[in-house]
Amino acid sequence: MNSNNILKLLILVAVMVMIPACRQPEAERDPQTIRDSLETYRNRVEHLQAEIRRMERELNNNGRDNQTPLRDIIRVRVMEIEPTGFDHYFRINGSVEAIRQATISPEINGQMQSIPVNSGDRVSQGRVVARLSTTVIESNIEEVRTQLEMAEEVYERQERLWEQGIGSEIQYLEARNAYRNLQSRLRTLEAQLDQAIMRAPFPGIVDEIFIKEGELASPGMPVMQLVNLESLYINADISERYVGQVKEGENVILRFPFIQDFEARVPVHRLGNVINPDNRSFRLQLMISNPGERLKPNMVAHLSVRSFSAEDVMVVPSIYIKQDVQGHFLYVAREDEEGDWYAEAVYIERGEESEGKTVIESGLYPGDLLITDGHNRVGEGDRIEITGKEANIPTTAD
Repeated sequence: MNSNNILKLLILVAVMVMIPACRQPEAERDPQTIRDSLETYRNRVEHLQAEIRRMERELNNNGRDNQTPLRDIIRVRVMEIEPTGFDHYFRINGSVEAIRQATISPEINGQMQSIPVNSGDRVSQGRVVARLSTTVIESNIEEVRTQLEMAEEVYERQERLWEQGIGSEIQYLEARNAYRNLQSRLRTLEAQLDQAIMRAPFPGIVDEIFIKEGELASPGMPVMQLVNLESLYINADISERYVGQVKEGENVILRFPFIQDFEARVPVHRLGNVINPDNRSFRLQLMISNPGERLKPNMVAHLSVRSFSAEDVMVVPSIYIKQDVQGHFLYVAREDEEGDWYAEAVYIERGEESEGKTVIESGLYPGDLLITDGHNRVGEGDRIEITGKEANIPTTAD
């Protein structure tokens, strides 16, 4: 009898054994009976699988059917399961905000005389970025300076005469008052001249210019947008249900959907103290540096915020969990009496899941060898060869 016939015969025997139990009237199948029957069937399957492996070894040892091996040995890698820590995260969306960002506008009315920068230029703090026409102001300053020279000379003469007791007090006071009024007017005109010149309040990039040379400008009218990308805020709104669970200084996992290679743990910079009545949320804010200026204001960010932690629990990568009609299961490497390894489907109860990791409430035990590389190629009872071990799954605690 060849190997294929042996396998078919064993499968047929297993089916015949199970048929009578399946025909039991529904009224007699209480939950405990079903559980007992299920355990019995599983034991029979394990026995049959062990018998299949024994017969395969016997045939191979006797040199029979060497041209067509009964079953290929599948090479796999495993991970030894050990209790570890687990952090549960909830995800929210946020947006990027530049810490230093300004819309530059004039402080006085005037005609735009010159804009000595272009969009995209980098400017230093204090650099002139726009200038209004100041012809009238400069003319007034020159006129006042001439008047001030004359007033100063008259004031000094009156002061000397007054000290000598010559002249009236009113003449002295009028000369002093005229001199001081012209001084004040000159300072006002010089301040207006300075207000006509717009300077960069901080080093940054001219992002956009909204006005052209020759156009009229007035206070509050945007002339250009200046932004510094060295440091950024990440702002997000969190549901009020998490009040008290999130603390300032606690790390948040930060990702960006359009920058696949970016992932960072960033401490909470600030938490809002007021609940927004419109969406029942409060503000969470991160502060990060931006080397290379990859991140831009208003980009969408994904934040994973820790809500609770657990210690000494069984945790596996969620990708290895499979499901069939009986429930969720994992493939675990087992060693039989002959020292050969095979794959066994272990049914589990899942717990919390977060960040690609799942807590296993039951079904796994410390020391179990979870099949990782090759888990999609094996089936129940397949012979395997362990080629290496993966590192134990790390805790996500900070």
